[in-house]
Amino acid sequence: MSADRRPSSPAAAGTYREGPAGLAYRALLEHTQMCEQCVDDVRGCATGKVLVRILREAARGR
Repeated sequence: MSADRRPSSPAAAGTYREGPAGLAYRALLEHTQMCEQCVDDVRGCATGKVLVRILREAARGR
């Protein structure tokens, strides 16, 4: 990546590996592997919705 092109989000920057967002990201990946509701539509699963919300808040820099 050149110096003039900066990652636009924590995901692009790789910052999901650390902190609460990293934990949520790994938990979401693990959870979706065993949750049929998440595979069909994450909006149908309370756990999936919370994990996605945490990731979105981290991407917004909260």
